[in-house]
This record gives sequence, structure tokens and C-alpha cells, in this order.
Amino acid sequence: MYPILFEIGSIYVSSIWVMVCLGFLVSGSALIQLSQYKGMKIAFLVRNFFPLLFFGLIGGRIFFIMATYQDIFAYPIKYAPIRMIGIWDRGLEFWGVVVGIFGYLFYACKKDEENAWRWSDILSLAILTGIPFGHFGAYLEGLNFGRETNLPWGVTFESYTVPYTLPIHPAQMYALIYSLIITVTALYIFTRKPLRHDGDLTLGIAASYGILRFIEEFFRGDESLTLSGISLAYFLSLLSVVIAGILLLKRYNKLDFIHKNQS
Repeated sequence: MYPILFEIGSIYVSSIWVMVCLGFLVSGSALIQLSQYKGMKIAFLVRNFFPLLFFGLIGGRIFFIMATYQDIFAYPIKYAPIRMIGIWDRGLEFWGVVVGIFGYLFYACKKDEENAWRWSDILSLAILTGIPFGHFGAYLEGLNFGRETNLPWGVTFESYTVPYTLPIHPAQMYALIYSLIITVTALYIFTRKPLRHDGDLTLGIAASYGILRFIEEFFRGDESLTLSGISLAYFLSLLSVVIAGILLLKRYNKLDFIHKNQS
């Protein structure tokens, strides 16, 4: 598609980084507005904004290293430290970023005696608003592409990153569409239909996004990161669904209900 938006001499602007930057700006703006809407302390947000980003990057990089450690240590050992911290290779795993961000959020909330689950609802919704930009950037860049298809909306890419010459699933656009649907739904619930407990929105987002991300993997044609031979996307998507589902069931006493029926 358009991996390079424009170039001047040897300097070029990459589509994916432009879209990521736009997504970051939209998410940051949404985070401020949603915090104000809920009457949260902006001082807490300002104080912890950059640490949240830092631990998000650390988490994303750690998960990526776990999945690609064989490639990293395939080179002479003296190069391993550079390859481990070299985020310029775009080696970040989405679920690792999420774990890093929310892990630090809960730590900061406990330290400052803030409502962690209420902040998690705000932060998860803010992150959601920026995710579609990343998917569109991947489409322009030719990343996260799909497998071959005979469907009429199949697309072709003229990119060295895509090995297919026949039409393939626009998997990036599938992801963009379902992430937009989740975002709009979550925003409606957040502003019009508040749930019973703080954190329910976060868990609902994690479960719905995990399910749809798992389904998306069946349409993907790129090489997925693996952990012990298992696709990392499959594993982490299912794990998010299971954890979110169990916590929601416990919150609404559904597990106790199931246990009583069985006993």
C-alpha cells in the first residue's frame, strides 16, 4: 500500500509511525477528557503519565523477547544486550504493553490511595480510542496481513513484507472495524449506561477484544510470534478472556451460583 507517506532525499516518513503518533495523541486527549468527566485527579494522571508509558514499553519488549529469544541470541552474545533493548526494530508485543501499563497503574493507585479499577476503566477506554490508528497504519505499511482469499474484498499488496501475490484478507481492516465497534460500545456504556462495579468496563473490554483478536488470528497470513511452539496471540488472547471472564463471574456471584447447582 503506502509504507512511506513521503520522502525528501534520504529522509522518509513511515506510515506506521505517523498513525501510531496520531493514535497516541488521540489516546492522550481521550485520557484527559475521560478523567475530567469522572472527576478524577488530573495531578495523579500527570504525575504517572510517563511512568505508564515507560512500563508499557518495558512490558511490550519483555513479551517480545520471550517469544524471539532464539533469534536474539542467534548472534554473538556481545550483541544480545543491544538487540534486547532495540525498540527501533518495532519489536513490541501488544499484550505485554497492556500488562506493563496496567501493572504500574495498580501499583501507583495503591501507593496514592486512588481507585484503581475506576482508573483502569478510564485508561482502557482511552487506549481503545488510539488502537484503530495502529491497525490502519499496519494496513498502509503492509504489516499484520491476512492469508489468501477468494472473497471479493481481498486486497493485494506491493510490499516486500507481504509474500502473497494473490488477493489476501485485509486482516488489518478487520481489526480496525472490530476495535472501532468495541470502542463505540464501551464509550456508550461509560457515558450512558454505567455498570455496577468499577472495573467491569475494563474486564468487558479485555474479554471482547481477546475473543475478536483470537478470531482474527485465523485470517492472518504473517508469521506469528510463538512461545514454546504456540502462537503468542492465541495464548494471550485466550488468557485475557479467561481471566476477565472469571473476574466478572466472581463479581456477579455467578461462580457461587454454578457451585450451588452442582452440589
